[in-house]
Amino acid sequence: MKYKTHKQIHDEMMRDDEYRAAYEAEERKERLQALLLEWRKHAGLTSAQVADRMGVKPPTVSKMEKNITSASVDTIARYAKACGVDSVTLYF
Repeated sequence: MKYKTHKQIHDEMMRDDEYRAAYEAEERKERLQALLLEWRKHAGLTSAQVADRMGVKPPTVSKMEKNITSASVDTIARYAKACGVDSVTLYF
């Protein structure tokens, strides 16, 4: 019996439109979460400091950084402003 590698299975699955769409959506989410963390670290701020600047509680910022799914564009813009980001272009 020959086993398939993870890459082989993934490549096969990527041919399915629904799987590919879900996979690409997850990748976009992960890139955005990494970007939020990069903005905060670059600004030298803690999540509590970002929360204070946004006028929200620290767990809200922590949840955004770990699971961006439910954040609105306005919320992301407020986060960026709290981190001192004046202008940003996002590519997805």
